[in-house]
Amino acid sequence: MKKNVFYLIGIILLMVSCYPGEVDSYEELDLVYTNYDDTYDFVNKGTYAMPDKIVKVTGNLAEGQTPEYVQEPYNSEVLALIKTQMSDLGWTYAADPENADMVLFPAVWSNTTVVYWYDYWCWYYYYYCGWGWSYPSYTTYTSGTMVMALVPTTESIEPSSVWSAAINGLVSGNYNLSRITNGINQAFEQSPYLNTK
Repeated sequence: MKKNVFYLIGIILLMVSCYPGEVDSYEELDLVYTNYDDTYDFVNKGTYAMPDKIVKVTGNLAEGQTPEYVQEPYNSEVLALIKTQMSDLGWTYAADPENADMVLFPAVWSNTTVVYWYDYWCWYYYYYCGWGWSYPSYTTYTSGTMVMALVPTTESIEPSSVWSAAINGLVSGNYNLSRITNGINQAFEQSPYLNTK
């Protein structure tokens, strides 16, 4: 029995020593996900087109309405970064999609989550519970996601992406280009199969 207790204490100490600690910044919560069609031949492709605006997916766009776009200068800076990454992998940008092997579609959206709870003061002074009261409290956090998808131009009837990337993290209130840059760089870094050189 004593031996089992020592093992348990050892395991607990080991787990505590490996715990990374509290989150100190938004950047520590960022995630980068990539996926691709492993049967697709990227090496024999070399040109891509891309819209000159990054669309914001709002979920409430009615038919005929103009979509929202990412504001400048963020729009141009993010598109320039994507072009640099694609160029480093051997891709050539084509202004006209008809002259390109692929089209790269970038988009962003954000979600705000509201968490409600009730504090009841007799939780702290349990001997006064007969006279307690509760009051609502809430907190909100916003997560933002940028997605990129590569779609072959030959698939015009039912297009499907052969590469996709999603960069997700908490939004700190405005666009943080260093975080977006890190996320985009990471997405391409973990996609070496896109290299056409």
